[in-house]
Amino acid sequence: MLELKNKIQSFQPISLSEMDEVALMTRIDEKFISSDHHIADILNKINQQYSILEINGKRSFSYQTEYFDTPNNILFNNHQNGKLNRYKIRFRDYIETKKSFLEVKFKSNKGITKKTRISVPFKEKKINSISKKFIESQSPYLVKNLKIKVINNFERVTLVNILGKERVTIDFNLKFKSDISDTKSKISNLVVIEIKREKGNIKSPLFSILKEKKIRPTSFSKYAIGSCLLDKEIKYNRFKKKLLLLNKIT
Repeated sequence: MLELKNKIQSFQPISLSEMDEVALMTRIDEKFISSDHHIADILNKINQQYSILEINGKRSFSYQTEYFDTPNNILFNNHQNGKLNRYKIRFRDYIETKKSFLEVKFKSNKGITKKTRISVPFKEKKINSISKKFIESQSPYLVKNLKIKVINNFERVTLVNILGKERVTIDFNLKFKSDISDTKSKISNLVVIEIKREKGNIKSPLFSILKEKKIRPTSFSKYAIGSCLLDKEIKYNRFKKKLLLLNKIT
């Protein structure tokens, strides 16, 4: 991904406080997956329409996410079965800024994503009375029935449209490990692009470029894909085509 890291130097920087003005906690999401060999040309074509998050001179950042599920994988199965009105519950660590959050993401039957979160001590994954109340008030799940199943590490670049409320994340170097066993997996040469914007918001310059390259919107869940790669006992019929596509791309 050296070429990606070189190309992002051509973007104008934006600070974390400026980017937070485009938080988009309730939004429309569109995801795209591609081989990394497309990304340099894509970035070249949008560097006048977007700014890039920069913190202390850095423009790509490390994340760790720990996903909860029930013993019988209800959250995964809801995704596998295509159920709408579904949830993800996770800890997320922002490594460079040393911040951690407990997050609940809800995907409605209208395609709207709503994310709520609370700050927690950095890398302290303890469920206390506050986090228990948060999870149980923001989701239908009881904390006693949840445990961490998948740990996901990746790097991310974040872009902000200079004209409107749109954010773009570009994720790469995806790695997965099980919190139950020693199983590990990674996906090389893959780029996951996500366009996040308000419903009815401005047209996305990036969307137009991706369309030109015949890179089309698709569903992609790091938790679901990680579960498929790590747990050989899990049923994942809905994701077989996605896994074949990933193998083809990478």
